[in-house]
Amino acid sequence: MRFFENLTQSEIAARIGVSQMQVSRILSRTLSSLREQALAERTPVRESFG
Repeated sequence: MRFFENLTQSEIAARIGVSQMQVSRILSRTLSSLREQALAERTPVRESFG
């Protein structure tokens, strides 16, 4: 909703029946998780040959 419908945190909160702070926390956790996954995908796994 935040990125595809361009809604504010307050608008999202009103739609789903939670506080704006809860929406903020959800977005923060979600973006952090996506960032970690994106970084993990672009970091090559090094294999040791020995």
